Amino acid sequence: MSRPRHRSKTVKSRLIRISTPALATLLTLSLAGGGALVALAAQNKLDDFVAQTFGCPNATELVVVADPTISSTVQTVANAYNTEHIGQCLSVKIVTQSSADTAALLASGTSTGADAWIPDSPVWLSRLESTATALGREIPVTQEWDSIASSPLVLATPAVKVAEFEASEVGWGAILAGRYRTLLPDPESSAASMIALSTISELAGDSDPEGFNRAVMNLGRSIPDSTRAAFAELEISDSRVVALATEREIVAHNASNPDEPLVALYPSEGTTALTYPFILVANSSISARDESRLTDEERTALVETETSRASMLEEFADLIRGSEQVLNAEGFRDNVGGGEILASGVIAAPTATKNVGDTAELTSILRNWNALNLRSRILTVVDVSGSMLERAWDGQRRIEMFQNSAEDAFSTLSEDDELGMWLFSKERVGTEDWEDVAGIRSMNDPDHVKNLQAIIDSLPSRINGYTGLNDTVLAAVTHVREDYNSEKVNSVMLITDGRNEDDNGISLQKLLDKLTEMIQKDTDEPVPVVLVGIGPDTDVEAMRKIAQATGGTAYQANNPTELSNVMLEALSQRDCRPNCS
Repeated sequence: MSRPRHRSKTVKSRLIRISTPALATLLTLSLAGGGALVALAAQNKLDDFVAQTFGCPNATELVVVADPTISSTVQTVANAYNTEHIGQCLSVKIVTQSSADTAALLASGTSTGADAWIPDSPVWLSRLESTATALGREIPVTQEWDSIASSPLVLATPAVKVAEFEASEVGWGAILAGRYRTLLPDPESSAASMIALSTISELAGDSDPEGFNRAVMNLGRSIPDSTRAAFAELEISDSRVVALATEREIVAHNASNPDEPLVALYPSEGTTALTYPFILVANSSISARDESRLTDEERTALVETETSRASMLEEFADLIRGSEQVLNAEGFRDNVGGGEILASGVIAAPTATKNVGDTAELTSILRNWNALNLRSRILTVVDVSGSMLERAWDGQRRIEMFQNSAEDAFSTLSEDDELGMWLFSKERVGTEDWEDVAGIRSMNDPDHVKNLQAIIDSLPSRINGYTGLNDTVLAAVTHVREDYNSEKVNSVMLITDGRNEDDNGISLQKLLDKLTEMIQKDTDEPVPVVLVGIGPDTDVEAMRKIAQATGGTAYQANNPTELSNVMLEALSQRDCRPNCS
């Protein structure tokens, strides 16, 4: 009984190495009269039989890396593709990986093992190129094909809160104006957020750069790690809050959370869609070869292999594009924005979308976002000398101008920022010209924020004396350096309407010398001083010298509008520190 089993095993191992056509002939001749094989006369059915029975020792597996938002959909299509090609020993393997991670890996020269890549937007190709260039590496060879699906950008809000929004106020202009709170997933890992920032920047234009900076800082007050995190925050936030998302993400959320549905609000100015390009990725193991050492036969074989691989991937990409029912069922529009979605939270009919603008500008916009949203540790030093009670503009006193501007400016700070406040005049506390009224603490502390607001409200009643500017600047810089936080931007922001009037204090030149000495002694702990002058009586030249010595900057404001703008600009100078001058 052992010999038949032994012969059967030997025959099986030999059959695995025989080509399918030869196997068909062998089986037909040796098993003639077998009704089962007669039924498998068609080549494709015989191929399936062989593959299922004997396996595929030389199978071809195509690896496609897909963004998490579409990987499950692509996997559904891949399952059908693999079933159809089982007899050809050909299959597609789907690997789920965020577009940001894939772009970073490719840019660094790390092999992803991918034959193709499906990110959620072509912007990642621009990001890939800029990152590779920054790393001093060659830009990976890729070939971008048409997108396989799309999903418009929308603003999500809980269904129970939809009535809080007027249709006319939903859109990019409302976000720019700060009419309600908007949760923007981290643009470092979200193509949707990058595109949204580009749209808002285009809307602001060159005529309102301060408005765009203000919007960026408002958006940066709370930065969710992902759309899922933004959706979670929606459920616990006030009624006037939305989250940037796509139709697909809302459909997926509602399918998983039917008791807490979200609704898509469509921007009144129109919107853009995330499109999912199918990108052919050069095989890293082949591209690393020294082709000059290949023989003509090897080079020809290499080209044939790559051509065959591309052909199979193209067939798979076409299959995805043609799977409209699968795409629509999971919340996607087709690659040209069409298709009907029968799911709660989004409109059924497709909405018109615009093309993404110049993706090269996204790098600059993202740099601006990161600069404006660096977390800060700021000591604000406010002049409360007698001249701050003088009328400055349209009946407003100088201190009142600061009060009105401070509320708007400080509201742009995030909960991760830290803020403290000093007041200064001359000999305010004994022989010291400054008074520490609020230590530098987190803006996440409601008691601290309440105390700061109370101090700002009480400023007119605290006005007294002359201006002790120089001693105060030196003390403020020294104070901030004493408890330096290397993970944040440490700075002093000083608001004044005059010039130094303390003859018993340090001179301007000695102040500059000491500030320079501090910086040279420890260059790793810069503390830029940003000075904001109110009215025509400020010593602009001295302000500029102090700013230059510390790597800060100086501003002059003569009316409330100018003061609001320069206060915001002062807070937004994070990008150039410690060299803002």
